[in-house]
Amino acid sequence: MSTKQFQGDYKNLKAMAEFVLTQARTMPFSSKELYAIELALDEAASNIIDHAYRGEGKGHLHLTVQTGVDYLKIVFEDHGKSFDPNRVKFPDLTSPLEERSERGLGVYTMRKLMDSVEFDFTDPTTNKLTMIKKVRQSS
Repeated sequence: MSTKQFQGDYKNLKAMAEFVLTQARTMPFSSKELYAIELALDEAASNIIDHAYRGEGKGHLHLTVQTGVDYLKIVFEDHGKSFDPNRVKFPDLTSPLEERSERGLGVYTMRKLMDSVEFDFTDPTTNKLTMIKKVRQSS
C-alpha cells in the first residue's frame, strides 16, 4: 500500500495518475483498463477540487493505492465540503449536447469505469472515496 498527499490543483492530476498507474501497470490490466482507471481517477480528483474545495489550492487530496491479488483499490481522502451521492441525478445522455446539464457526469463516469465506487462521509472532518478495479480473468 502506498499513500501520498497532493495539493488540490489541476496541475497535479498528471502526478496523481502516474502515482496510481505505476502500481496498476504491475497488474495484468489491459491498456483499455489502465485508461479507465486514469479517467476515473481524473474525474474523482477534479470533483474534489471543484466541489469539495470549490477551487484550486484550497486543500489537499490524500491518495492511497492498494493492490491485491485480483484488484486495485484507490482511496481519496479530503477535508472539503461533503455531498450526498444519492442526490446526484442520473445524467441526461440522450438530449442534444447543448441542452444537457454538466452535473452528475463525474460520478456516473466513475461508476461506469470502475467495478466499485463508494463514498464515506461518516467522519465529520474527512470525506472518503474508494474505487476498486478488478482484474478480469482471461478465458
